[in-house]
Amino acid sequence: MEQLLGGLRKQLEQSWAVYLTASDTLKYLAEVTGSSDHAAVTKNGSGSGAVGANKRDDPLMSLRIRHEASRAGSRSHIKRIRLSLDKLIGPDEGREVVKNAKNVALNDIRENNTMKDLKGEIDEIFSGLRSSLMPSSDSSEGNTVIANVNEETSNDVGRQGEAMGGQSVMLADLPDEILSNRTLVHKILLTDPSDFHALSWDGANAESSNITPEEFMASFVSQPTVSHDQNNGGGVSLENMPLSIAQSMRKAFFDQIAQDMSRGNYKSVRELMKELHTKMRSLLPSRKDLHSHINNEDISSVSSTSDILRGLIRSGYLLATYLESAARAPTTREIIECAEAFNSCPRDGDTLMIPYGIDSEELFAVASIAFILHKAELCQMDVSNYKLSQAAPLLHHVGHEYERKNFQRMHGDYSSSSIADLQHMLPSTWNWVKQMQTLFGNSENLTTQSKLEQKMDFLKGKGFVDGILFTRSQLALPEILSLDADSINHIRSEARCCVIASALALHACNITKVGTSLISSSVMSDEIIHARKILASALRRKYFEQADLESNIIEAIGTLTKALAERDLAAEEYATLKSHALAVIRGNDPVLKLLDNRVQSFFRFACKWKSENTSFGISAPLEMKTGRSIMKTEDDTSLSNGIKSTKEEFLLAAKREASRLGLAFFGSELIEVGNEARVVISLACTNYGRDILDRFLRATTEGG
Repeated sequence: MEQLLGGLRKQLEQSWAVYLTASDTLKYLAEVTGSSDHAAVTKNGSGSGAVGANKRDDPLMSLRIRHEASRAGSRSHIKRIRLSLDKLIGPDEGREVVKNAKNVALNDIRENNTMKDLKGEIDEIFSGLRSSLMPSSDSSEGNTVIANVNEETSNDVGRQGEAMGGQSVMLADLPDEILSNRTLVHKILLTDPSDFHALSWDGANAESSNITPEEFMASFVSQPTVSHDQNNGGGVSLENMPLSIAQSMRKAFFDQIAQDMSRGNYKSVRELMKELHTKMRSLLPSRKDLHSHINNEDISSVSSTSDILRGLIRSGYLLATYLESAARAPTTREIIECAEAFNSCPRDGDTLMIPYGIDSEELFAVASIAFILHKAELCQMDVSNYKLSQAAPLLHHVGHEYERKNFQRMHGDYSSSSIADLQHMLPSTWNWVKQMQTLFGNSENLTTQSKLEQKMDFLKGKGFVDGILFTRSQLALPEILSLDADSINHIRSEARCCVIASALALHACNITKVGTSLISSSVMSDEIIHARKILASALRRKYFEQADLESNIIEAIGTLTKALAERDLAAEEYATLKSHALAVIRGNDPVLKLLDNRVQSFFRFACKWKSENTSFGISAPLEMKTGRSIMKTEDDTSLSNGIKSTKEEFLLAAKREASRLGLAFFGSELIEVGNEARVVISLACTNYGRDILDRFLRATTEGG
């Protein structure tokens, strides 16, 4: 009993120390910034109006959030311990224990001078912020420009300046390895908060499933050689060729190590084991007690496959027990158990069964090392991806400032430049806006008095969709979209596949007279789903020859047509289908042109779509909430923390629009790239709409 009470007293003292320091820090923050007591605001639950604006533009917001969370957590912990003490020793004695713990915490804070360090951190940040916001002596030209801007724009600039100051402080809280990677930051800004958990450094889904030992070892099994002619053109596709070459070189590397082992040369395999140990020690930097199990001294003495496997089993055990998550560890344990079973088998020649069908025990040992090395690298990536997902919410809020600063560093200070200098600075963006205004401006009734939101809708719809995604003319990509070249190419490619596949599916339904309800239904048979995947794969492949493209797509649409009709096609039906398919592939089909217009209409809808909960411009940071929803409806688009998911809200609206336009058969792919197009152009308009695009549009309407 006394031991239990001693533990509770210690926890109380620690919780009181956190609570008292957090409370005093928040008070000091209020004094330094001249704002009202933030604690009172939080307690009253007011999150709108002036208070909401103060919190949003708070330059010390990251510190506030940290200390508010510390105070709230410690307060809850103190209450829980108090309830436990009431049950153990009674209310009166419990109250005395809590009081004494508070006094101990106060004495510790005074003796250790804890508040001095906390206040020093605030003073350092705040003084640095004030100096960075002081106007420089050579800013007269910028002031002249600002003086000529109307009052509304001046107020906006002022508000943005205050917000940017706070964002500069928060940018300093982010890891340098993230901030030094412009492409990664841009990717995070394009990612919906509901997908932060899937972010990764290498571009793959962070939640991708494990590769099984069988799948991994398959690359080490000898495969029969098949010539290109025997494959009938179905060998390695153009887009998979670099991967195939890399895999072949990798296998040759490991084969050479296995051959060296069979000749009694273990130098290469020792280096491979050392690489594994180095990687594992980097994952366990503070566990010196475990380093003795993965040291390089044992490696120098290995002289057989059994020695290699024994060392590998130790490394694999440490990886699965101390490093990997519960979801990752089973495949590591599987290879450990397999290696243990194989190592315990007597080596009596012909009766030795090597796992996974691998040719030799040396190659099995090397392949097992390669698998554990792969799992260690995957573990490293998991740790990095977790840190990335933790930094993403803050970066999602302050990353707009980061992108604007980098853009200015590359192209010049666009915010204070004259329109002539801006046109010279960003010629591709200027030509795009000018061309779009010439082609479509009159139909949109744009004038110099048009609201900013109306102008951005014009550029998102006609400008981006008609002028970039589906343009047939040569146009240099605007500078403001320079980081989105890969995304734009992907959107174009997927849109093309959706149009062609939808046109082919309509012809298949008409030829077999099965009706279009089969391809517009949300419920399809397994055969249709499988045939649909075959057609999509055939359309996405890259081909060396036009004949290969046509033959593969005709074969794929034939499979889909059989699945839709649930029978083999008559010779006349197949000939008609082939004729229509060739017309679609060569761009001469009227149905294709109709669907192409509908897909463009869908993308205009997607790019101009707005959530009911947001408006144009930089949005406020997401409100921090606790608790969970008790009931969840089918159409609920909230995240687990109660925050509305803009992406989920869009997907529901886009699904209805795709169905309305008769594009449901490949609707899921179309909706995904529609969302990709939406976030690309929305981010560009958020970052550069007011300072660049609006000024260019005004110049075109004024005849500049």
